[in-house]
Amino acid sequence: MLKAELAMDIRKPAVLGAGGLQLLATGLLCYLGNPLIQPKVWNSLYWISMIFVTLQVVGKSFMQVNRGRWIYLNQLASPLAVIFAKTLYGWLLMILLGLANLLVFAVLMDFPVAHSTVYIGAVVLSSMGISTVFTLISAIAGKTTQPGFMLPVMSLPVVLPIVLVGIKGSVKCLNPVLVSSVYTDLLLLAALTLLVLVLTAVLFTPLWRE
Repeated sequence: MLKAELAMDIRKPAVLGAGGLQLLATGLLCYLGNPLIQPKVWNSLYWISMIFVTLQVVGKSFMQVNRGRWIYLNQLASPLAVIFAKTLYGWLLMILLGLANLLVFAVLMDFPVAHSTVYIGAVVLSSMGISTVFTLISAIAGKTTQPGFMLPVMSLPVVLPIVLVGIKGSVKCLNPVLVSSVYTDLLLLAALTLLVLVLTAVLFTPLWRE
């Protein structure tokens, strides 16, 4: 299933290309709008750009799956294998895009993070959680008549707690003295990701049969 996902993106690289272009354009606009940006504003803009990139790339996971491909996937693998493969592939894409976005912001607007290792850990865990939410919601929205409208409407309220915890933890990494409670935020991010993953496994099977 992972090979199939990779082959699909290789044959149709427009989605990944659009996500990369959006990432570069967002970073450039943030830099041109305020070259001497404050660290907390820098952090907020970074997370906002991550949401838009996720909508563009990971949010399309099930949007292009028509009825014929649903039937094909049903014969190819079990429901859990399909959803976990798409989720894992979404994780890899989001982590890659998250680190690339971090590099763009660092090159254009400096890197005001005092504790980069913990900050990257928060980015990775948040990327996994956000990607899992968008993968599940895209599967649900793909069954509706207006998937492009339903995806952001249904996903943004669900993904908001993960983003807020990620922002809260990442802000603590900007200070020279690392606050010990940041590790609590990281554990909470991991717990939220695990919860969404369990819900995905439970909810996807009846959706698959439908």
